[in-house]
Amino acid sequence: MKYTEKKTPRVELSAELRQSEWLFHVKDEGIGIPADQRQRVFEAFHRLHSESEYPGTGLGLATCKKIVERLDGKIWVEPRPGGGSEFLFTIPNRAPQADPPERAE
Repeated sequence: MKYTEKKTPRVELSAELRQSEWLFHVKDEGIGIPADQRQRVFEAFHRLHSESEYPGTGLGLATCKKIVERLDGKIWVEPRPGGGSEFLFTIPNRAPQADPPERAE
């Protein structure tokens, strides 16, 4: 939310169950991420901008990646038409399956 030039940032969150995993979407209207940096933003201490432009440590997305991967998921970022980014990540669906109903004999 700090990587925006707007006074009131907007973030959209959604999730959908897809076969054996959940797919989460986090969409923003921020400044975007250049194509050649989309993998590097998930590296610890990697920053695209100076501390004076946007404060931070460069650990936020690296932490997200570590959490998602420990849950056997994947995380990536895509550009949004008109500006901003869409962060997507998957988490396996580990919800217990309902037992089938017992048969009457």
